[in-house]
This record gives sequence, C-alpha cells and structure tokens, in this order.
Amino acid sequence: MTRLISRFSSLRFKFALALALFSSILMVAVMLLLEQRLRETLVQESIDKGLGIAQGLAFNTEDPLLTGDDLYLFSAVKNAIRSAGVTYAQILDRNRIIRADTKMDRVGTSYQAPADMVPIKETAQFSVFRRYGPNDVGILDLQVPIVTLGDQAVRIGEIHLGLSESLINENILKMRMYLGGLAVIALLVGAIGAAILAGMLVGPLTAIMRGVKAVGDGNLEQNINLNRNDELGVLADAFNDMAANLRDKEFIKNTFERYVSKPLANQILEKKDELQLGGEVREVTILFSDIRRFTSLAEKLSPEQVVAILNDYFTRMINVVSRYEGMVDKLMGDSVMALFGAPISLGDEPLRAIQCALQMQHEGTLFNQAQKEKGLPELPMGIGINTGTVVAGNIGSSTKMEYTVIGDEVNIAARMQGVARPGEVLISEKTYQMVADNVRVSALEPITFKGKNTVVAVYRVDGLVDNE
Repeated sequence: MTRLISRFSSLRFKFALALALFSSILMVAVMLLLEQRLRETLVQESIDKGLGIAQGLAFNTEDPLLTGDDLYLFSAVKNAIRSAGVTYAQILDRNRIIRADTKMDRVGTSYQAPADMVPIKETAQFSVFRRYGPNDVGILDLQVPIVTLGDQAVRIGEIHLGLSESLINENILKMRMYLGGLAVIALLVGAIGAAILAGMLVGPLTAIMRGVKAVGDGNLEQNINLNRNDELGVLADAFNDMAANLRDKEFIKNTFERYVSKPLANQILEKKDELQLGGEVREVTILFSDIRRFTSLAEKLSPEQVVAILNDYFTRMINVVSRYEGMVDKLMGDSVMALFGAPISLGDEPLRAIQCALQMQHEGTLFNQAQKEKGLPELPMGIGINTGTVVAGNIGSSTKMEYTVIGDEVNIAARMQGVARPGEVLISEKTYQMVADNVRVSALEPITFKGKNTVVAVYRVDGLVDNE
C-alpha cells in the first residue's frame, strides 16, 4: 500500500527545514564563538592599554608617594582618567589607605574592595578584577603595585585603574547585527536550494532506502544499480560494497568470535574451504605472556587505575600480535594467549611468534617508560613460546562457542611463560629447531614441569640474527 505524503511531510520540506535549522544552529554557534573570541581580544587589548597607563603611573608616583606630595598624586590621577575608557584611578599606600582618587571624598579612607569583584587574571606584575557599575556595565579593575627602584624592590603602594567595558559591548553589538543579517540571507538561500536539491534525491534515495531496509531485515543479498555518475551513484556503489562486506563479515562472525589481524582475516576469506569448524589436529605455535607481580601492584592502585592501565597495556600487546599476523586467543586476567598457525597457516609461524614476542617486550619497555613518567608502577612481563600439535576448533556449547586450541603443547607454553623472568622470551626445543638459523639464543638448564616425567629443553631468545 502506497502511503500519501503531505507537503509538510515530504522529503523536500524536511530537507529544507533541516538545512534551515542546521544553518541557524551553526550561525548561532559561530556568533557565540566569535563573540567570545572578540570579547576576549577586546578585553586583552583594554588590559594591555590600561597596563601601560597604570605602570607609567606607578613609576612616576614612587617618589611623591614616599615624600607625601599629595598634589602631584592628585594631578597624576586626573591625567590618567583623561584616557578613553578609563573611569577612575586610585593611588594606595602600603597600608591600603587611599592617597589620591578621582573622588575626593574617598581620599584618606581605607580601601575596601567591592563585594561583587571577581578575579579575572592575577600575576606578579598586575591583577585584574571585574565588577559592575551603573546600568550593569562591566568595569575591569586593574591593580599594579608601586615598588621602589633600589637594589631590593619594596612594595610601597598600588595603583587601581578602572577600565569600562562599554566600548567592548558596543563593538560586540555591531558584530551581532552584522552576522544576524548574513544569517537571514543564508537561511533563505539555503532553504530554496535545499528544496530544489531534495526533489532530485527522492527517487534514488527511495531505492537505496529499500535496500537498507532489506539489509536491516537480514537479507544481505542486495545490489542497487542506479547508472549514475554523481554522488548518488557513488552512494549506491558504496551500499553495494557495504552489503558485500557485511556478507563477508557475517561469515567471519559465524566462524569465530575473536578478533584477528586484517591480513589473517583476508587469508581466511580466501581459504574458506580449509576451515574445519568442528575441530582439527594441526601444528600451532602458542605464545603466552604474563605480567609479573601484577596482583601485588594492583593492590596499591584504585580499580579505575587498574582497568585503565590494563586497557592501555592490552591495546599495545594486541596491536603487536596483529602486526605479526597472530590471533589473540584469549585474555586471562593480566595474561595474553596468542596463536600462530590457527585457524589458517600462513607459514613461518615459529619465527613470527618470536618476532612478535621480542616486539612485545620492546613495546612493554616503552609502556613502562610512560608508566614511570606518570608516577605509576611498571609492568614487567615474561613470555613463553612452544610449537606442537594441538586440537584447534570451536569449543563450548550450542549457545556459547569459542575458537581455541587444547592439548599438552598448550600447557607446556603456559608453564614456560611461568618460569620466564621479567623481560625474557623462552622457547622450547621444537620451536628452536625450526628457527635455529634465524635467532640467537642461550641454552638454559632443562626443566621438568610439575606433572611431567620428561625433561623439557628451554632456550632464552637473545635476539634475531638479522639484527646483528
């Protein structure tokens, strides 16, 4: 059933209205931003101008203030207020007694700061406060100390200079009127143009809308052919690419729920028929990394700090694993388990795993440097790598499955990681035999793991041959 669209419900009207509203909001935002920037600039110019007057006044009134030459002080105040924008001037002695003022009745009284005075800027050379005078016009109260010019400067008083913001407000009002006129013209032109443009978009957008609705309903077999060379044609092509990518991603989603590197994902898409989702026996290189003494370190930090540190750490480590085309199998507390050779073998798995481990240690060093600069504890880690035959596939139940590997070789990799000291990368005999020509190692004492009758040869990786 075709639904009739009224004039005020049409896309043409809505597009024009939306553009008008957007333009209005944008213009208001621009006006507010410009007003703020203009006000800040004008205020700073006013302060700079007043600062020159006040500092000159402070320099010239040092001796008269010390000698009690009130006539000179009164003359200096009168000269100061002749400058445009200056509403009052005061000279105070070290006891904050008003020695000269534009209002004679305040001379000789103790200075009392107005209750509505708000600090704007304070430095060692001057201070600026804002208060409001008649008609709520802002007044900047500029305060500059009077100091002696001897070897040791001594504060003997201060200058108070009132700078009216009325000129600032007048300039801002002119800017508002000018931008307001431009906004009205822009809205009219934009609304007319939007209405014309909307009429040219309705047909193609309807086709795209139907395709989007079909995709939303789960039907990813969509293809839109508009035969156009403009932006709508590009949009249709982008939609077709999106639908194709969604179909590919749906396949990846149904294959495993873990994230893999982009090159590995591309390999999986190219070799879909090689995947054995029910479980298969294959040779895999397993990498385990673990933060040393993390539990004791975490006890000294708040839960929020622990989460933030772990997120930063895991982000770095996962990026390294992806860079060397490995798959992060799982994150366990403060440990990382990564696979090389599952679910797809790309070749050179043992060497890529060792390169990844060395880069992880390097990234860990950079991470710890950043931690140290922040005053946070460092997180040293040990890494263990083993290569062997495992069972790889989807493990779990009908409602929750996880792609992983199981087997004795996995346990050996985990235990080797457990004996690795901070900063070390330990590999097994089989892993070493497969990369012997490419790495420099130090043979360690063979280890008998708990629950094992056989002795496992262990090597510490000292570097890559190519790096010599």
